[in-house]
Amino acid sequence: MKAKNISKLARRRVRPARAGLGKGAWSGAHLDDNLAARIENCLHTILELEPDLERLQFGHYLLRDFKVLKMFLSQVEDIEVEEQDVLRIEAATENFLRELKEPLAQSDTKRPKKYVVQ
Repeated sequence: MKAKNISKLARRRVRPARAGLGKGAWSGAHLDDNLAARIENCLHTILELEPDLERLQFGHYLLRDFKVLKMFLSQVEDIEVEEQDVLRIEAATENFLRELKEPLAQSDTKRPKKYVVQ
């Protein structure tokens, strides 16, 4: 996922699901908590990459958007979402991780290994 797509994802305002309307409305707060937890998991997964992205040549572009993701993460529990929103965010997270797999692997081979002598 490109850096601009991450910031779009984080800036997107998710419409609250209203009772009786749309998917997810039938099961109430429990489903909403589950969906929010899934979004939170995606955001945490991406944010855990912060130290690794600092090593990448263009990682600073992505790190700029991490501030937006952190802000969004602090508000995710207040937002009611539908299953389709969460599925889209999970797919975007999966694509982002897939795209970073090769650059992160290459940066690991260039980095000197640290050995601990006991």
